[in-house]
Amino acid sequence: MVERRSRALLAPALVLALLPSAVRAAWQVTPSVELRETWSDNPSLRSDGEKRSQFITSVSPGVTVTNQTPRLQVSASYQLNAFKYSGERTTGTDNVNSSLSASAKGMVVNDLLFFDAAAGITQTPISAFGPVGDNPYSSTNRSEVRSYRVSPYLVHGFGSFASAQLRYTHDMVDSDMPGFARSTSDSLNLSINSGPTFRALGWGLQLNRANEEDGIAPKQINSKVLASLRYAMTRTFSLTATGGYDRFDYESMGEGTKGASWSGGFSYNPSARTSLQMSAGKRYYGNSYFLAATHRSRYTVWSINYSDDVTRSRSNFLLPSAVDTASMLSQLFISQYPDPVMRALVVSAYMRALNLPSSLPNSTNYFSNRYMLQRQFNASVALRTARTTTLVSLYKTRREALSLLEYDSSLFGAGQQNINDNTDQTGLAVMVDYRLGARTNVSLAANTGRSESRSSQFSERNRQIRAHLSHTFSPKLSGGVEVRRTSGGLALQGGSYSENAVAASLSMKF
Repeated sequence: MVERRSRALLAPALVLALLPSAVRAAWQVTPSVELRETWSDNPSLRSDGEKRSQFITSVSPGVTVTNQTPRLQVSASYQLNAFKYSGERTTGTDNVNSSLSASAKGMVVNDLLFFDAAAGITQTPISAFGPVGDNPYSSTNRSEVRSYRVSPYLVHGFGSFASAQLRYTHDMVDSDMPGFARSTSDSLNLSINSGPTFRALGWGLQLNRANEEDGIAPKQINSKVLASLRYAMTRTFSLTATGGYDRFDYESMGEGTKGASWSGGFSYNPSARTSLQMSAGKRYYGNSYFLAATHRSRYTVWSINYSDDVTRSRSNFLLPSAVDTASMLSQLFISQYPDPVMRALVVSAYMRALNLPSSLPNSTNYFSNRYMLQRQFNASVALRTARTTTLVSLYKTRREALSLLEYDSSLFGAGQQNINDNTDQTGLAVMVDYRLGARTNVSLAANTGRSESRSSQFSERNRQIRAHLSHTFSPKLSGGVEVRRTSGGLALQGGSYSENAVAASLSMKF
């Protein structure tokens, strides 16, 4: 396992090491440690009839690394969690786990060669039909996922006529889950877009080819060609159209895996605060729609998105579609902190003080080796007043399996192999923070989600409510008290589970 984690971090580290020494300045390294004591009446999220209460002591050392210069931007955060249980540790709990979120962007050769890279370690739900909670110690229905992505790219401008970008991307996804194969992908993407010369009629061309290997299915070579047109009717309103061809290489269940695509729509951008894009068309799998709407006022941020595409679990681990908490808060603070570097620091400190998750609860990206058609809708709003910050998110996701069932045979036992053939997930999350004083905040978070297997004719619902009181004792020392209840169904076992927990924490930065 240690060797695999090292591989996940090696590629981004090598890219950074090759940069000139002058770029490796302005680094900010902030070590930290958190001590937390938790009482839980069901740490392993077992069925209600098998509950066993325990005290859990956790020590979580971590480090945050940032670098914000014109040539290099780095943001990385790593935390190791070690747990000690009163009495014997039960099955379904962890001794040690960790989390990592790292990203880097840089310019290697002025105005020509750039790169971006990312790496992550997450504790991720295995199935949408099992216990789903955010306590850090439970391993029930959860596995560690490790990933990295490295992407150098060339950019060239042809005066005011056009600009081009040639990008190579190598990525890897791995986990501790038996039956979920370690997979790699190498892709090449060429995009050419019209320049300022084409004011009324803009155009673009994208060519993409990706090779994917996972050791279970045969090697897949997927390609895509897409041409686009944009006609500006006014300064703020444009008509859009696309045409292209998709070619996927998976073994299907009798349906086609390639075909022509087209769409027509419009974009409306009346100001820097408001944007709306809509389109409708056809792809080889049927009707296809797209919606992206955002609006920002002085105290609110609104966002509505819908999309459909052919994807895999590994793709969603690399490019998660959840509502990013930091992004929503950044839009809220933009008028107060115009500088993006300062705003990022403020948002990061705000999230740590309130113990906010990196993303709002969203549909479960369950483990599967199969290709699937994913139709996803997200709507979110952030509201800020003098003393309160409120985040609300609504989601609905439908997934239909496209490739052969046999590639998931090692993931699920007999009688459960078609559980992911056709799934619906719907949920709502609300988080409200109230500032009691300059150093004290209280927050309340609640979410509910429903998962349904339309092929197996069963469903279950998960709920969580959490209250958190935080206080900053000094710029480097903070603490908090949390009360939490998690409950839901166990559709596969025909039962239910619940957990009630109380936790106190103390966190120090060095």
